[in-house]
Amino acid sequence: MNIKEKKYYPIREVAKITELKESVLRFWEQQFDELNPIKNRVGQRKYTKKDIEIIFLIKKLLYEEKFKINGARKKIKELLSSKEGKQMKLFSISEKEKI
Repeated sequence: MNIKEKKYYPIREVAKITELKESVLRFWEQQFDELNPIKNRVGQRKYTKKDIEIIFLIKKLLYEEKFKINGARKKIKELLSSKEGKQMKLFSISEKEKI
């Protein structure tokens, strides 16, 4: 999917992009440490493009590959521990620190 280039995306827009309910996104935040959007002063979630990529990965593992939550959690940690994954995770963290 082609995601419009923005620095941050509100949860409503992320729900549309990923075709998931907002409640599912909030639940996944609790289950997956890698999914941790920043929150502004009033508590609104702001997702980066990297957060959205992680959501698509979680969605694929759970819905297409039929992983359970624990299995998907382990698989994501495994994928992010690769060299490319570490760069992706560091990029997300550095982006969040700019706010």
